[in-house]
Amino acid sequence: MKKINWILPMCAFAAAFTACNEETIDLYEVEDAKIYFQDQTYTNADGSAGYSTSTKFSFMGLDPEVWKDVVFKSPVKLMGAVADHDRYCTVTVDAENTTMVEGRDYEIDLDTLRIKAGENIGNFAVRFLRSKAIRDEALKLTLRLVPNENFTVLEKYKSSNSWANTTAKDIDGSRYTFTIDEIYSLDNLPGWNRVNATKYFGEWNPTKYSYINSFFGFTNDDWGHFETGKVTAARMPFYARQLQKELLRRFNEGNPVLDDDGSYMQLGEDYQVDYPTQE
Repeated sequence: MKKINWILPMCAFAAAFTACNEETIDLYEVEDAKIYFQDQTYTNADGSAGYSTSTKFSFMGLDPEVWKDVVFKSPVKLMGAVADHDRYCTVTVDAENTTMVEGRDYEIDLDTLRIKAGENIGNFAVRFLRSKAIRDEALKLTLRLVPNENFTVLEKYKSSNSWANTTAKDIDGSRYTFTIDEIYSLDNLPGWNRVNATKYFGEWNPTKYSYINSFFGFTNDDWGHFETGKVTAARMPFYARQLQKELLRRFNEGNPVLDDDGSYMQLGEDYQVDYPTQE
């Protein structure tokens, strides 16, 4: 038995060694300096981690007076030795894979990405603006790393992500994609009709919906099929009266809440805000 137990592992080792020899492996030189996009998304209890080269965000339901923009960073990592000086990276907008418009949907400074002295990671920040264009469709911005005198680019690496035992796939290390949206639909907010909110708050629109959520601390989940303890039919008269008082207070203080069309925000027929006429 001892002999058999010793021979089997040796055979398995030999088979594995033979299989490895059949694979072509690109060797990496330690002097190389390669950069690539990689964002860690999770860590398992066993120490394994998952990675991504994309970010998604929705402005849906967020107070438009507060959430006028948002800043995200795309992590750029270094494969190779660190240096004793700052090294600039070259990054461009991948026009073929981008549907956003600069200045309308995002602001960017392409000359700020660098790997600092003694470090092996850099972050590239992009500011995304809450334009009305993202109410129609989710828009994308894709950045692409370009080789320069300091770095080459790791175009592809193996993904360690695994869900439901799916086969790991390659990740494009040269590109990073941001997807931003604010797509509203009453079909996705059944709670609005469930509590007959139009009777109390007036006709639904994205700006009014977002302001109501911010003022009362509601979330999108509160407007689901089932009551969460916040958006209930019994509480709607109370909410309408509180919102009526708040809108009038804001008007009297010279800071009125404006609706989607730029007019003063108004509520349902029985809870109309009596805005003073301006001469």
